[in-house]
Amino acid sequence: MKGHDIRNQAYLSRYSGLLTLVPHDNPSLQWVGTAIQPEDKLATYGQLRRDGKEGVVLKRIDAPFSPGRPNSGGNQLKFKFVETASFVVTGINRARSVNLGFYGNGTGKGSQTLQPAGNVTIPPNHKIPQIGSVVETRYLYAYRESGSIYQPVYLGERDDIPDTDCTATRLK
Repeated sequence: MKGHDIRNQAYLSRYSGLLTLVPHDNPSLQWVGTAIQPEDKLATYGQLRRDGKEGVVLKRIDAPFSPGRPNSGGNQLKFKFVETASFVVTGINRARSVNLGFYGNGTGKGSQTLQPAGNVTIPPNHKIPQIGSVVETRYLYAYRESGSIYQPVYLGERDDIPDTDCTATRLK
């Protein structure tokens, strides 16, 4: 493979070439495996999920390199391992966002005040929930130390559960 032609090569050819060019004992690099057979892909998916990783990227094995983020319907598909949880709205911000909170020790409001979990933007097609409302939010992961959620997406209000169910034990 010539260096200037490598971008036009299929993914599997580029990956194979990289394995021969870059030393495996380089401490500055972390190798990422490639699964080709369907059963290997399922096993890798399960292992990454169990290990608490952020997600997987699926690539067409015959696709050439393309810069930028993958578009839907393109040669790559990004699949994030997201979770959902219910939070109590603790404040309303100016730019269509609200503050979120949860009860930290899992026992509800009888023994502890609400702890902050971050903010979430309210999309234009939803009304802004009132303080004290219970809302459902999708997130990539929660920081164990603070309880703050990362990459939150507002899903809507919930009227089927009490605010006392919004506890740290429900965060993943």
